[in-house]
Amino acid sequence: MKVLFVFAVFVTSSYGRVTPDFFPECRKSDPQINQCILNAVEDLRPRLINGIPELNVPPLEPFTVPTLKLDRTAPNLRLKATVKNMKAYGGSRFKVEKLRVHLNNKYAVEMKLSIPKLGITADYDVRGSRVLTLDISGKGKLRSNFTGIVVVAKGIGKPITRDGVEYLQADRVVVKLKIGHGQVAFSETERPLAAASAAAFFNASPGVVLDILNPLIEETGAAILKAFINKILGNVPLNELLVDDAPAS
Repeated sequence: MKVLFVFAVFVTSSYGRVTPDFFPECRKSDPQINQCILNAVEDLRPRLINGIPELNVPPLEPFTVPTLKLDRTAPNLRLKATVKNMKAYGGSRFKVEKLRVHLNNKYAVEMKLSIPKLGITADYDVRGSRVLTLDISGKGKLRSNFTGIVVVAKGIGKPITRDGVEYLQADRVVVKLKIGHGQVAFSETERPLAAASAAAFFNASPGVVLDILNPLIEETGAAILKAFINKILGNVPLNELLVDDAPAS
């Protein structure tokens, strides 16, 4: 989930303005704008851990999602779940592998980053659900660790007007995700034997289960990312996001 935060920072920093004095600035005409953004992210990394209240950005450690509703039917999968108090740990160790910003008559960002290890905890309530033929219904707490995470995210923005002021909002976000390995544990309050069986099945064949779940993870991640970006961008007028270059003297 930490990619959500990083992607939002790229969007806000890449357009060259910053409301807080400490926020690095990259100008639109900079031929090295991609490198400028990467440098800005590294400069901000210490602040990302505890969040940036001035931009309405929550802490990166842990990154918290209060509630998720999941409802998906696909080959080998039926999932109807409510996930609460989800916390992800380890995202501050992200590494940007690739970044491209496109500012020619559009607002677009493409990025690829890796996260060595991500730990996730959450409360879950799953009903009438299965993976392959395994019944995974139940209620309790989840603890998991994932390694070798690679995320590719692309976003396109558009200007909107609210109360006579123009803002930038994410119009389309696509996320592609690859997880190298994973392990899970369930503290089940209703069906402890079934929960133990589900954990054993996942831990014996994490690649199989992750391949089945991956489309849902990508779609959910993209939706969270879009909402997260728009929450931040909705607080800063577009003319502050896009700082005009100083005129030649």
